[in-house]
Amino acid sequence: MIVEDEPNAMERYSTYIASYDPSFNIVAKATTYKEACELFDKTNPDLIFSDVVIPGRSGLDFIKELREKGWKGLVVVISGYGDFSYAQQAIKLSVFDYLLKPVFQKDLEQVLDKILAVMNENPPMDKSINQSLPPYIQKAIRYIEMNYNRLITLPDAAQFSNVSPAYLSAQFSLLCGMTFIDYLQMYRSKVAAKYLVETNQTLDEIAERVGFGDSSYLNRCFKKQYKMTPGQYRRQTNEFPRGKPRGITPKASGHSLSRLRYNCL
Repeated sequence: MIVEDEPNAMERYSTYIASYDPSFNIVAKATTYKEACELFDKTNPDLIFSDVVIPGRSGLDFIKELREKGWKGLVVVISGYGDFSYAQQAIKLSVFDYLLKPVFQKDLEQVLDKILAVMNENPPMDKSINQSLPPYIQKAIRYIEMNYNRLITLPDAAQFSNVSPAYLSAQFSLLCGMTFIDYLQMYRSKVAAKYLVETNQTLDEIAERVGFGDSSYLNRCFKKQYKMTPGQYRRQTNEFPRGKPRGITPKASGHSLSRLRYNCL
């Protein structure tokens, strides 16, 4: 379902989604808060793309109402404003991603990649974050999951998590068994591993797609986690198509992966 009051934007989003993958079927298009509520009741979508500013009440109000009713579908919020308060409200509503206008086809396709992985029950990382972690750590991890394909800094994640960068850095290392940057590199490497197996994209294309920027940086970080280069990983997994590929479990340098999974995931 798409909730957007700008006709041109609605047409672009519809075209991008429809041409991306046949798994996505647009069941409703709403331009106002009232229309969104009415169409939701008729279609009960699994996924909603919603603008923040729509006639009637806000898109965030619409999502809040759905959450209060118990709807647990995926939400991508689209906003023409860089107001951090909108992002804070969005995370409280457990949105899947948050996009700033103008939204280009590449931006939307990167989000659809992540959504498709979840819908296929094959996400790049384990779905659930350990609820015993402090909320600010959970938010920092969610920030990585939502923005791994973009430039991410510790101060940005700290602001999103409502704590200071120094505090987040210290507590993340203590509670997760690795630094914030190490976790980010591990997450990006695991997403890259998925693309190495499931696509024929070049290393440069994958590096850009997952946030590494260039293949040399991808190579360094990937080898640190998987103890082999991306090229070796791709060749090795292609040799064993019917069984579990060898060497697919990343090893967090200097830390126990089992501890990481227990603490962070």
